[in-house]
Amino acid sequence: MSDGLIGLVAERFAAFTAPYLAEPGDLFAYQLKVEHTARVVDLAREICAAEDVAADTALATLLAAQLHDLGRFPQYKTYRTFRDIESANHAALSVTHLLRAHMLDDAPTAIRRLVIGAVYLHNRRELPDGLPAPLDMAARIVRDSDKLDIYRVMIEHFSQPVPEHPEVALHVKLDPDAYTPAVLRALLDRSPGDYTQLVWVNDFKLMTVGWLYDMNCRSSCRILRERGYLETIFASLPDDPGINRVRAQLLGDLAQRARGA
Repeated sequence: MSDGLIGLVAERFAAFTAPYLAEPGDLFAYQLKVEHTARVVDLAREICAAEDVAADTALATLLAAQLHDLGRFPQYKTYRTFRDIESANHAALSVTHLLRAHMLDDAPTAIRRLVIGAVYLHNRRELPDGLPAPLDMAARIVRDSDKLDIYRVMIEHFSQPVPEHPEVALHVKLDPDAYTPAVLRALLDRSPGDYTQLVWVNDFKLMTVGWLYDMNCRSSCRILRERGYLETIFASLPDDPGINRVRAQLLGDLAQRARGA
């Protein structure tokens, strides 16, 4: 049943997104989210296997990974941005639209509840305390998988001298040297950062490397270290004493987390 349900929900996702992909002029934004979703599902599967997650929780996790960004499509169509603060909470939109589109009608009730919870919680700044263990695990793996792929998306985006699609990085201002001191201070305090403080492109880069402090699984940290994402992003930041201090701290913390220390 697990493989069949996963395949069925993937087919429903493809049917839901097809009209958006057909809209003239917006293919990049929608294709970005379709491809991102596929990679998040693959990452979630890898992490579930590495962490030896129970079968029902793993099923819910993969379904939540498939549906976590469903709301991005109506969000972009309505508001022309992926920035929640300027539009709507895309996780809440995802829940609304997965219910309207009957994405989980064939799922057992317990699995459906886990999926909806994990989707709704995937973009929270912090997870609330006291969640049931299966929901806590599913939400954490979806959050890790989401961030791991966004690292790759951001590196590709920032490699362009003048990015063609500023919506990818939430329309931050381009300046090779500027950054917001509060963003740097949050990293030194080992905090994952706050989207509301982002002004400059370097703020976005710093916030993404700071996601290390919201990584939940040792296998997620191992993947992050193996792919060298933090080193790549730091190489694109200014040669600045404060940034160099953060770099040393983060790379040291990543090595410890990847070892499970």
